[in-house]
Amino acid sequence: MKKVKVLLTSACIFSLISGLVACQMKDTKSAVSKTETAASGAFSNEPHTLVGEARQLTFTGPKSGEGYFSPDGKKMIFQSEREPGNPFYQMYILDLITGDTTRVSPGHGKTTCGWIHPSMKKVLYSSTHLDLETKKKTQEEYDNRKKAVKARYSWSFDDSYDVFSSDLSGKNIQRLTREKGYDAEGSYSPDGQWIAFASNRAGYSEKLEGEDKKLFEQDPSYMMDIYIMKADGTQVKRLTDSKGYDGGPFFSADGKKITWRRFSPNGSTAEIFTMNVDGSEQKQVTKLKSMSWAPYFHPSGDYIIFGSSVLGYHNFELFIVDAEGKKAPVRVTSDEGFDGLPVFTPDGNSLSWTHRNEKGDSQIFIAKWDDAQARKLLGLPAQDPAAGSLSPEVKVEDIKKWVYYLASPQLQGRGTGTGEEKIYTEKLAQLLKSWGLTGAGPKGSFFETFEFTSGVGLGAANSLEVVGSFKKKYTVSKDFEPVSFSKTGDFREAPVVFAGYGIKAPASDKEAEYNSYKGLDVKGKWVLVLSDLPANVPPQRRHYLNMYSRLQHKVTVAKNEGAVGVIVTNGPESGLPDKFGKIKFEGSLSESTLAVLRLSTPAAQEMIRYAGQDLISLQMKLDKGEALEGFAIPSAYIKAQVDLQFQKAQGINVVAKLAVPGAKSAVMIGAHGDHLGHGQFGSSLAKTGEAGKAHVGADDNASGVSGVMELAHYYANLKASKPGLLQKNIYFGIWSGEELGNLGSSHFTKNMAKHNITSYINMDMIGRFKDRVFLQGLGSADNWTRLAEEVGVRSAVPMIVQEDPYLPTDSLAFYLAGVPTANFFTGSHAEYHSPRDIPELVNYEGVARVLKAVASLTDLLVDTKLPMVKYVKVAGAQNRMEGRSFRVYLGTVPDYSQEGVKGVRISGASKDSPAEKAGLKDKDIITEFGGTKIENLYDYVYTLQSVKPNQETIMKVLRDGRILELKITPKLKE
Repeated sequence: MKKVKVLLTSACIFSLISGLVACQMKDTKSAVSKTETAASGAFSNEPHTLVGEARQLTFTGPKSGEGYFSPDGKKMIFQSEREPGNPFYQMYILDLITGDTTRVSPGHGKTTCGWIHPSMKKVLYSSTHLDLETKKKTQEEYDNRKKAVKARYSWSFDDSYDVFSSDLSGKNIQRLTREKGYDAEGSYSPDGQWIAFASNRAGYSEKLEGEDKKLFEQDPSYMMDIYIMKADGTQVKRLTDSKGYDGGPFFSADGKKITWRRFSPNGSTAEIFTMNVDGSEQKQVTKLKSMSWAPYFHPSGDYIIFGSSVLGYHNFELFIVDAEGKKAPVRVTSDEGFDGLPVFTPDGNSLSWTHRNEKGDSQIFIAKWDDAQARKLLGLPAQDPAAGSLSPEVKVEDIKKWVYYLASPQLQGRGTGTGEEKIYTEKLAQLLKSWGLTGAGPKGSFFETFEFTSGVGLGAANSLEVVGSFKKKYTVSKDFEPVSFSKTGDFREAPVVFAGYGIKAPASDKEAEYNSYKGLDVKGKWVLVLSDLPANVPPQRRHYLNMYSRLQHKVTVAKNEGAVGVIVTNGPESGLPDKFGKIKFEGSLSESTLAVLRLSTPAAQEMIRYAGQDLISLQMKLDKGEALEGFAIPSAYIKAQVDLQFQKAQGINVVAKLAVPGAKSAVMIGAHGDHLGHGQFGSSLAKTGEAGKAHVGADDNASGVSGVMELAHYYANLKASKPGLLQKNIYFGIWSGEELGNLGSSHFTKNMAKHNITSYINMDMIGRFKDRVFLQGLGSADNWTRLAEEVGVRSAVPMIVQEDPYLPTDSLAFYLAGVPTANFFTGSHAEYHSPRDIPELVNYEGVARVLKAVASLTDLLVDTKLPMVKYVKVAGAQNRMEGRSFRVYLGTVPDYSQEGVKGVRISGASKDSPAEKAGLKDKDIITEFGGTKIENLYDYVYTLQSVKPNQETIMKVLRDGRILELKITPKLKE
């Protein structure tokens, strides 16, 4: 193929390739090999759907192009050949709301490169309308177009081009440049104070010699460079001085950078560059060794879109590249003909470009743009929503931004109390403040913090020693280690007994009793037990014993038998290795009165051998389910020191208020923002091979947070645009610690009386909408179902209503505090609580539909002319704190913030439950039940499994500093 030198301006022209735009254009999808190495350079060709719902914007005239949006995205300035009596481009403004088009250039001469000022009061463009030879050049152009054999199209670097400004009606024209030469390709800086443009004026003002003179005479673009000047045309400064064509400068949205394209001196290739606005730090970001031109920053500034001939001059396509140029560009379009001159809408959610095919006509197209997918293809982090433009309307694109940001790997699963939680909560607060909301936390802050125990580590003083005839000192983190819920301090010498698996399970109608303590006296002694439960018993038996095999339960049993401490070992037959060195924190702490230690299998074997027994043989018999009596280790006394250092952390709620003048009550909308981190917070369901990976929680609950933020923005804008429409204050809450037991929402409800919140709407996992949404908790108030009926009609969103307000989410905290609650939920799924709950699986259109229903319900709740929903106390499902596999039911509702409490504090009792009939109240602390001392939740759970149903027993509670005795009759579960 014969090499042809190509001359064109990057951001200002769309020459080179002729073609007609098809009346309809398919969604642009790349469907070829993932990476491709063209003769020119390498780029990524991964299949994608970056561009969707493409449609043609302009139709009039043979050529239209270079469409650039106004700052509000409602107008577009573009050039078009449509003026009667003029074959050249003129400049027009298209109103994207009404469809009206208005010419702003004089109507004669050549015009190109328009831009709308940030003030929306003026525009700039380049024009030759002052050229005295305009009439002659116009006629020559008409004559040339009539010729049967047309000359190759090339852009005119007419030295009469100057930069002008005018108002939006084309009046008050001001000339901004006067030097001889081609002054064009201009754009305003985001603050409107500067204009970047390209010019070959140096070719006329400087004395050129030799090769430079020859090349400039052949090609005026050879001396094109980038300049910057004040918006009034003063303080002109040259930014580049490179042989070859520098052109098409555009500012980044923050005004700190300029991108442009630079041709090689011989004009055969062009690459994309960036620099600071003062011309420093010039950097090449593409190396495609082809013609890459018309670069344009995404509003985030993180990447650049441009056109390139890397596939051949017959087929210009659009590409994106990260702003640093660290990775290969990614192909965007896959259509025949020319695709170039791309530009993003100010919000970054849409893309416009010029398309031309073989017939030579060109027109402007627009399509939806998937920023989140672009970032993934480029290996960029999710966009910080605070850095982008978010619509006050509920938009699918904005929902996607939120979810991709919150569920990005950079936020590491949003664990409660982590540095990542601080990062994202600060972003949320920043935006809420910018929308006009005020902080609803302490002293007007957007943040409400609470302290919780987040981890545990070993202190310096841990020891374990056997004294007596059998003597042995053990090494911490090699032979033994304390368990996180052990009592701390010094433990004096005490005998030690072996109690098999340490299980005490009562008989049931199908299962016989299992009692490791039968005939064994452990009072005042240490108990050595095996972990887990008998391995080789029938499945039904194993399932039954499993309820009593948790270590916490074994500790409670040992305490009730009078033991002073528990030592647990895996045993040689378990196949489990001894893992020491990192203590696992096992939830919120209550006070414990027993030392609890883990002992290595070899150390335990040695201790058992001293008693004349073999641990392997014992464990094999026990695993078969054989009943073996325990025994004492003769003349062996254990003493120990336990030193645990508990790490405290602060969870962060974000709470905001949209204040309505004169409002006396409020509605609140909330969702939890925390998730499981890398699985160390809450209950991970990661599969084999997924352990330790970030649980990014896209559905749980980035989807719900996106809903809160979208609605906060929507109602803030509604208040501003339609004063008086809202009649109640609206609070918005992003809760921390939900995965640890509703810690954040529970903390808020303890201090919320001053806000007079009369109803609460929660969103937890609203990202997997299929054919309906669950509206839950409607039994919490007397009027919910009627409102739900109205919401269903208004929003046309299919709903399934559920009554039970005792839900495992933040709405429970509000219900227990006496607030009517409603919870939106689209259902669980196989990716729940695993690293597989990712943004790509969220149904974003479905989230938008759910938010339409939430907004409909909110509209009804803030209308003071409608009757308020009134709180109703109802009976809940019989499996809350008691556990779904327990046989008796009391109806107590847990208070999840149990730290520092000796006993079990409750948040209330279900209606008509044994607990309510016995007189239990919110904040009661259960200290004794059925004759068993209750010091923590495990004691309580143990006792529940051992008390007899339908038989009255005594429960002692601490209330307001006094111990009360209450008579309670546990019920057998139905």
